[in-house]
Amino acid sequence: MVFLQPQTSREKYLHPHSAAAPHEKRFNATSSQERLMSPSLVTIPLQHSSHASSSKITSTISNKTSPSNPSSTSWPGHPRTPPRKPQPRIDEHVLALSVTITLAILVLIGVPLGAILPKKYLVPLPVNILVPFYIYPDAGAWDRLFEACIKHPDTNFTVILSIDNGPGTTVWPAGIYINPIKRLNTLSNVQAIGYVDTNHASRDREAVLKEIALYAGWNNSGIAISGIFFDRTPTEDVNDARAYLKNVSATVRHLEGFLKPEIVVHNMGKVPDENITGYHADVTVVFDGEYGELPDRKVLREKLRGLKGRREDYGEVVHSVPRTLSRGGVRKIVNRARRNVGWLFVTDRMGDNRYEWYSDRWEEFLDLTW
Repeated sequence: MVFLQPQTSREKYLHPHSAAAPHEKRFNATSSQERLMSPSLVTIPLQHSSHASSSKITSTISNKTSPSNPSSTSWPGHPRTPPRKPQPRIDEHVLALSVTITLAILVLIGVPLGAILPKKYLVPLPVNILVPFYIYPDAGAWDRLFEACIKHPDTNFTVILSIDNGPGTTVWPAGIYINPIKRLNTLSNVQAIGYVDTNHASRDREAVLKEIALYAGWNNSGIAISGIFFDRTPTEDVNDARAYLKNVSATVRHLEGFLKPEIVVHNMGKVPDENITGYHADVTVVFDGEYGELPDRKVLREKLRGLKGRREDYGEVVHSVPRTLSRGGVRKIVNRARRNVGWLFVTDRMGDNRYEWYSDRWEEFLDLTW
């Protein structure tokens, strides 16, 4: 890109005959004027016959108005300069149609509207990052997480921690976790929550409540967290599932030890029945599955309307994204999700240990969430 030196107001409005004008330009302009006003160009002999005078006048005027005469064409404002041809008008309908087609083509090939349209025409749909983060904190193992949170200060990260498929059995986690969790708590755009499995409400309720209490007790060691991620929660009100969810979720909100405001996440994996959502979770994961099983955006929207929630109440977790998928393909996942949900996680890892290390496209995914 070439950047032109902008004209100062003095240069921009400088009169061609000003004494401050550059010498060369002033000389040329003055010379043109002198040639126009010079008597030698309009010499009309007074002592000749009328025929000769007529011939002389005709010859002189012809020379003055000839297109090759620079004195009549050097100034655009000269009174005898031929009028300019009118410029053809552009049909506004044709222009609007052209712009529409161009935008449609750019969107189809994966160019986001945010890169095309001015910000004043865009409705912001921010995406919060919901990170299942089960990486053991060996030296430097959590650095990419810290770096990402620092690089994207305007993005909210909710980091799901799991020591041993939950908080473990001891009052506090192993000492190796203490400093990394403390560092997470120093980042203003990060909140950590603990993992608890419900096994579709079939897991013993007392066992679930005990794990919630263990997480709340971390506050005594200076590593307090903000809430609980309930995994595999039921999607239908069967076998008193609704009362089960209400009980365990209310425990998080009323138990001392969690940072305020507490956050409760239900991972239902798909859009649940409306009657199971009577006790409102802060976030409900309405898709947790492989990339190839992503629901159609319009179908998902229609199902979510029945729940009567806001976009910010829902999330998606997408795994097994093909590593051959282009950057534009990853952008499509993000842009399709942001229309329906406010929380998202995308990884190319697969298998049971897919959340025990970073996706190869971790940083790329975050860059595309803007």
